[in-house]
Formats: sequence, structure tokens, C-alpha cells
Amino acid sequence: MKSWTKWIILLALFIMSIINFAEKSITGLAGTHIMNDLDLTSTQFGIVASSFFWLFSIAGIIGGSLSDRLGTGKLLAIMAIIWTISQSMVLFVSSLPLLIFSRVLLGAGEGAFSATAVSHISKWFKPESRGLAISILNFGNVVGIAVTAPLLVFLISNYGWKQAFFISGIFSFAWFICWLWLGRLKPPVSLAEEVSKQESNQKINRKDIGKALRSPVFIFTTLTSFVAYTLIVFGLTFNPSYLNKVKGLSEQQTAIVIAISGLIGAILGMVLAIISDRLYKKTQSLWKSRTLFTAICAILAGILYSIYPLVNGSGPIIIILSLVNTLVVTINTLNPTAVTSLLPERRGVMTGTYYGVMSSSGIIAPIIFGKFIQDSGANQAGGFSASIYGMSVAMIFAAILMLLFVKQKRQISTGKRDNEIVNL
Repeated sequence: MKSWTKWIILLALFIMSIINFAEKSITGLAGTHIMNDLDLTSTQFGIVASSFFWLFSIAGIIGGSLSDRLGTGKLLAIMAIIWTISQSMVLFVSSLPLLIFSRVLLGAGEGAFSATAVSHISKWFKPESRGLAISILNFGNVVGIAVTAPLLVFLISNYGWKQAFFISGIFSFAWFICWLWLGRLKPPVSLAEEVSKQESNQKINRKDIGKALRSPVFIFTTLTSFVAYTLIVFGLTFNPSYLNKVKGLSEQQTAIVIAISGLIGAILGMVLAIISDRLYKKTQSLWKSRTLFTAICAILAGILYSIYPLVNGSGPIIIILSLVNTLVVTINTLNPTAVTSLLPERRGVMTGTYYGVMSSSGIIAPIIFGKFIQDSGANQAGGFSASIYGMSVAMIFAAILMLLFVKQKRQISTGKRDNEIVNL
């Protein structure tokens, strides 16, 4: 099989990632219209945003395990169909319960995407190049907001928010049709044998999995990602309203700010991922190339995000959001590689659990954000600022815990694999 085939597969997943994040972000971009049309309070809108994550985390854990049995290619196809149905049905939404149901269904369909996509990529790319491959996949997440935000705002403003949801469902269906062919492609024999050997070399029992999940590497790496994901959730749900109502930007200006800062963040995030990959190649140390690297990124992200409420004007806002996006993208790119290294034979379970726990922050965070904003009354800026400062402090605290408890000299092993250790 030609060497460029893996890049075709990565391109397909990259496009699916764009669709994935566009469908997440459309609720935030249409937030003002949805609240006005359905007469919702900020807290109720927070519940709408939260509902997406009600089954998202569970689906991530279950889906990661299913990908080990059903196959990542088939699971990706099933997810695309669920996305199509959930987005298309919004065209008929006329009440809060039905809107919540559509978001719950979409969350169930998207929960396992990241874990499944990372697992699928791992079958095509060697360990030393997976950081770059995953960063490209994550680049699709940001492009999903950056490229589609102006388009979605245009559709929402000119044709209505329900029609914009429906059109996004059409894109999911188009991807599904293409994947019917691409999903049948198999990785090179050498990589297939490597993956097969890892998966069948030894039967990993629940005790082995439990040991890996209880390790400081998994706990504190996932905690940092959990907090980092609240920044993403805020960006998807309340940041567009924040830019409109507090920063005084128009809908089109908001879309442009989100697009530019997202693209810059994604590109710089890829650069940092390449640097991390090279550091790993040179040192063969996960602690230096992943743990220390992401902890520094998390601390910087917390500091920079705390400056966000203090700046005004499109230029300064773009600079702050670009830098924060860069650091968050890097965290979400590198942390999965550290998690999967704990138990390569069950990468589906490991990534599924990781993404499930990480994304569970989306269940409670939007409701808290909405409550802060609603309780602030006329001073909505105070409610937004309280949310942002809270996330900033939590980000720094999580990074410090990672540095304290994930030791450089620690070695991870699981029961029967005493000769197979991960050097941190």
C-alpha cells in the first residue's frame, strides 16, 4: 500500500474533526437567537449546553472499549449517522425539551470520536510521529470553529438557527458516504502486525487496567485535561455572548475573532507538538517531553486566561485567545499520548476513559457559568469574569499537582508486563 494512504485517512478524520467541532460550536454561536426564540434564561441555556455532555462522557468510555471489539472504522461510520440525525431534527424543534434531546443525542454520538479517531490513527502512524498526527487531528477541531464560524453566523443571521443546524447534518451525511470506501482501507502490514502483536501478546485483565487507571500519570494528566476542557466548553457556549454583550463586538466581528484566534492557536499548537515529539525522540522521556511540557503549558494558559477580562478591542483579544488556544491545543494533543503509553494493548479503553473523564467537565461547567452570569444581574461582566478567573486558578492548580505527583523517575508497569515499562 502506498505511503500516502495514511495521509488520506488522516485527512478524512481531519475533516470529520472539523464537522465535529462545528456541530459543537453552533449552539454557542446561535445562543442569542436560541434564547430569544425559545425565551430561555442564561441558566436554562446553560442546561442546554450541559445536556450535550450528559451522555458524552459515558459514550466516550463505552465507545473506546467498543472500538477495540467492533473496529474503529465501523464505529466512526455509526457516529456520523448519529450526528446527521441529531442535527437534522433541530429543524423541527419548538420547545426546550426537544432541543435538549437533540443535544443529548449528538453528545452520545460524538463522545467516542476523539478516542476512536486517535486509536484509528495509531494503527497508521508509528509512535514517533503520532504526536504530529494527533496534533493535525486536533487542528481539525479548531478549524471546525475557525473556518465554519463565519459561515455558521451567516447562515444563522440570514436563514435561521434551525436551518444552520440542518445544513451541518448534511455535511455529516456526506462524510459518511465517503467513509464507506475509505473505512475499508487497511494499514501497512508492518504496522498492522505491530498493533496486532500489542493487542494479542497478552490478555490484559481488569486488574491491569485498574492499575493503569489508578497511576499518578493517568490521574493527574486527566485532571489537567479536565480543567483545560472547561476553557473549551466556555468557548463553545458562552464566549460568543461574552464578546457580544461585554466586549461590544458584533456577531460578524465575534466570528472573525474566534476564527483568527482559533487558526493561530491550532498552527502554533502543531509547532509545539512537533517540538515535543523531537524532545521525546531525543530523550525517550515521557516526563520531559509530555508531562513537564504540558504542565508548563497549563500554567501559562491559566496566567494568560486571567488577563482576558482586562483586555478590550479585537486586536488584544485575538492575541490573548490565540495564545490560550495554542496552549490548550497542546495539552489536548500531548496528554493522550502519555495515557496510551500506560497500556498500549488497550489503547481504546485508555483513551476512551481519558476522554470520558476529561469531557465530563462539560456537564457541570456550563450550568455554573450560566448561574454566575444570571446571578450577576445587570453586571453580567462580573459573572463572565468570575467564570474566567475560576478556570484560570483551577488550570494553574492542576498543573502544579501534575508536577508534584507525576515523578520523573517513576516507572509504570502492569502485573504480567514487568519487562514492559514506561519510563517517565
